[in-house]
Amino acid sequence: MPDLLNLGSSALLSLQRAIATTGHNISNVNTEGYSRQRVNFATQPPQFSGGSYVGNGVAVDSVERFYDQYLTSEVRERTSSQSRFQTFYDLSSRLDGLLADPATGLGSTLESFFGALQDVANSPASLPERQVLLGEARVLADRFHYLDSNFRNLGAELDGRIEASVGEINALAENIARLNQEVSQAFAVAQGQPPNDLLDQRDQLVRELAERIDVTVVDASGGAVNVMIGNGQPLVVGATSQPLRTGPSATDSTRLIVGADSPGGTLTSLERFLNGGELGGLLDFREQVLDPAMNQLGLVATGITAVVNDQHSLGMDLNGQPGGDFFRPLSAASSAQASNSGASSVSAVIGDARALTGADYRVQFDGAQWTLTNLSTGAAQSGAGPFNVDGLEISVAGAPVAGDTFIVQPTARNAALFELALSDPRGIAAAAPLRAGSDAANAGSASIAGPTVNSSAGLPLAGPVTLTFNPNALGAGQPGFDVSGIAGGPLAYNPASESGGKSFTLGGFDFSVSGAPQAGDALSIVNNTGGSGDNRNALALASLQTSNTLYGGTASFQAAYSGMVADIAVQTRQAETGSRTEGVLLEQAVASRESLSGVNLDEEAANLIRYQQAYQAAAQMIAVADQLFQTLLTATRR
Repeated sequence: MPDLLNLGSSALLSLQRAIATTGHNISNVNTEGYSRQRVNFATQPPQFSGGSYVGNGVAVDSVERFYDQYLTSEVRERTSSQSRFQTFYDLSSRLDGLLADPATGLGSTLESFFGALQDVANSPASLPERQVLLGEARVLADRFHYLDSNFRNLGAELDGRIEASVGEINALAENIARLNQEVSQAFAVAQGQPPNDLLDQRDQLVRELAERIDVTVVDASGGAVNVMIGNGQPLVVGATSQPLRTGPSATDSTRLIVGADSPGGTLTSLERFLNGGELGGLLDFREQVLDPAMNQLGLVATGITAVVNDQHSLGMDLNGQPGGDFFRPLSAASSAQASNSGASSVSAVIGDARALTGADYRVQFDGAQWTLTNLSTGAAQSGAGPFNVDGLEISVAGAPVAGDTFIVQPTARNAALFELALSDPRGIAAAAPLRAGSDAANAGSASIAGPTVNSSAGLPLAGPVTLTFNPNALGAGQPGFDVSGIAGGPLAYNPASESGGKSFTLGGFDFSVSGAPQAGDALSIVNNTGGSGDNRNALALASLQTSNTLYGGTASFQAAYSGMVADIAVQTRQAETGSRTEGVLLEQAVASRESLSGVNLDEEAANLIRYQQAYQAAAQMIAVADQLFQTLLTATRR
C-alpha cells in the first residue's frame, strides 16, 4: 500500500511541476525573448522485490528550454545589421533631402549668382545690375552658411546620439556581467541544471546590445558568456564589464570619438573596428557621408572663391582700377595632436584650388622623416618636406620628435568662412583692362582680337604696345610683326598661310591676329581707359559657371555640387535597400526562432488538459490506495 501511495504522490508532484511550467509558458506568451519550457519526466529507480523489479514511479528529470544557438545568433546578427542600415538611412535621407531640395540646396543659388553676372555683362555700366549681383553673392554666402550650419548641427546631434548609445552599451554590458554571475551561481546551486529564465534574460540583453553594436558571443565556464565587439575588444568577460568611453579627438577637440582607456590613461580610438548596430550606423554615416559632404561643400566654396577672384583680378572696375578680391580669400586649416611633445609646426597653403580633391591629410614624424597620408585614399609620401600634393603646399618647421602628428583640412571649414569681399557695386571689374585696334591708315586687312589678360602683374601698361608688320621682321623673306612698347618681339606671322588667325602671348595677355597686313600696317594694344561699357571680363566671369575648373579641370561648380548630391543619394538608396533586405531577413530569423522557442497557446492548452487528466488519474490512484488501506484497517479490527 505505501508503494501505491508513493507511485501516486510522485505522479502528482511531477504533474504539478508540469502544470506549473505550462502555466509559466502561458503567462510569458508576450514576454520579449522568452523561450518556452518543457518538463522532462524520468522513471525512478525500480525496487527489486519478489524476484523482479517493481517500478517506483516518476520524477522530474529536467525543465528544458527550447533554444537553438544558431537561430539565436542569426537573430542577433540580423538585428545588428538592420539597425545599422536603418540608422544610416534615417540620417542620410535627411542630408539628401536638404541638399537636393531647390529651396535649401546650393544649385538654384549658384544659377542665380551666375545669372546676375550675365546681367552685368549685358549692361556693364548699369549700377542696379551690379547691386543685384552683390545681393546674389550675399545670398550665395548665406546659403553656404546655412548648409554648413545644418551639417554642424547634424554633427552635434550625432555626438549626442553616440554618447547616448555608448551609455546604453555600457549599461547593457554591466547587466550582462551581473547576469553572468547569477547564472554561474545558479548552475552551481542546481548542480548543472540551467536557470532557464536567467538565460532568457541574458539572451535578450545581448540582443538589445546587438541593436546598438555588432557583438560576438563566446561561451565561458560555469554557464557564463564573454561578449566581444569590433576586432575582439572584450566588452564583457565573465562577471566583469569593460566599458567604452567617449571623448574629444586628440587632433580635433571638436570631434567626439569612441574608444577605450589605454594603460597610460589616454583615450584610444576604436572607431575603425566598431561596426553594426546603431553605433556602427552613426559612425559610418559620419565617416562616409557627413565628413565628405562638409569637405566637398567647402571645396566648392574654395573653388568659387579662388577662380572668381583670379578672373576678377584680371578685369577693371568702373573707377578704372584693377579688380580686387570679389570673395574673401580662403585658406587651409591645420591642427596639432594634443600629445605632440616636439617644437614642430605645420602650415598649409592652397596653391591651386582647381586641383583640390576634398581630402584631409595627416602629417606625422616617425623620428627620421615626415610622412604625409591622404586620409581618403591612404596614399602616402615621405620626406623632409615641404610636400606639394593636390594643389596644396604643406610645410613643416621646428624641432619635431617621433610621434608628432598634424591634421590638415584644406576645405572642411571653408563653407562657413565663405564671404563677399566687395561692398561697392562700382568695384565689380566687368571690363577688360586692355583693348586692341587697327590703325585707320592700314592698307591691308589685318585685324587683332582680344587681348585676354591672364596675369595682372604687368598692368596697367606703361604705354601703348604696337605691332608693325614687316615682311622681313625675322630675316629676309621671313615676315612678322615688329613689337614696340613691350618685350617679346618680333612675332612671326605669314599672311600667305596664317591669315585665318594666329594666337600670340606677350607679357601677361593673349591676343590673335588674322587677315593679310601690308608692310607698315600697325596694330595696337592699349590700356582700356574709360571702358565703362566694356563687358569682356564680366563675360569671362559668367562663363565660369560652365567651365570645368574643379577636380583638376574635370568638373564645373554645379557639376561638383551635383556630384556630391548624387553620391549621397546613391548611399541613401543603398542604405534603404539594405535596411529593407535586412528587415525581411530579420523577420525570417525571428520567425524561425519563434517556431522553436515561441509559446503556442493552442499547444499549451492541450498540454494543460493532458496534464489535468493525468493529475486526476494520479489523484484517483491515491484515493484507491487510501480506500484499500482503510479496508485493511477495518478488517484487522474485527
